[in-house]
Amino acid sequence: MQKGIQRLMVFICALVMMCTGPVMEGAFAEMNQLPWDFSGGMPLDKEGFKGSGMYGDSTIQVQILKGTYPRGAELPCDYWVAMIRISHPSQLRTAAANGFNSTQVIRGRVLAKRVNAVVAINGDYFWYTNHGYIVRQGQEFLNDLRGDRDVLLIDEDGDFHTVYNAYSGDVGSTVNGKKVMQALYFGPVLLENGKMIRNMDLRYDMRAEERRQRMCLAQIGPLQYMCVCCAGPARNNSGMNLTEFARLVYEIGKQSNLNIQVAYNMDGGDSTMLIFNGERINDPTDTRDREIADIVYFASAQGAK
Repeated sequence: MQKGIQRLMVFICALVMMCTGPVMEGAFAEMNQLPWDFSGGMPLDKEGFKGSGMYGDSTIQVQILKGTYPRGAELPCDYWVAMIRISHPSQLRTAAANGFNSTQVIRGRVLAKRVNAVVAINGDYFWYTNHGYIVRQGQEFLNDLRGDRDVLLIDEDGDFHTVYNAYSGDVGSTVNGKKVMQALYFGPVLLENGKMIRNMDLRYDMRAEERRQRMCLAQIGPLQYMCVCCAGPARNNSGMNLTEFARLVYEIGKQSNLNIQVAYNMDGGDSTMLIFNGERINDPTDTRDREIADIVYFASAQGAK
């Protein structure tokens, strides 16, 4: 898989330099902030779309890239990487079909368009198990943890924290003195501090040994994030089991010298959606566009007060 990843790394490294270099310092000087509620992002600037899979304004930079995981004589597997930089933590948001007290579902692209998402991914299917730790935009909806899954906490600074096999007493409304704004209940944690989690719990409900579509959300720096997803076993793709997927994310970080602080596995299978500018990037030929319960998304704050 090295050749496929190395080709992708040329583009990722260029994007990382662009996001951290002097060009971006001026662009990100405008620190607009979105309210911590369930309103969406600001309308997108049509002039912000610069080529295929790229968007930028004074508050957000996004680029979508594609690679291929070769398997020798076996079918390869396509994968996609979304690189994101925001200017304020409020631009990392969540949305549900009809609120986080509802079991309603909606087409992913419809929900992403509703909230003006620049880029969106499928969420954690928050009501599927009827327990977990559900915090969205700083509001707690459920705290019933049973030690069966890893929890991802995102604090008011946009930083990621993990709690492995969490019980309800293991989490609270703050972490390291910072308010928890989002808590995601799916997992497992794939990487932490740049290293693969060797003893990840291969639970049956993650279909860990099956080759499937998969999605992860990662933090690579202050207000810098990466989403990685792979294709499923269809249309000349093999899909990936959970260990292969973790290895893919690890290799992307290693080959591009990215500091992957945390990479967290999200809902997968047919729910895997990488949506950019209202279009599903990871499987555009699938016209079914499965209905999902929620999304995690990144929004523009340009023009917000």
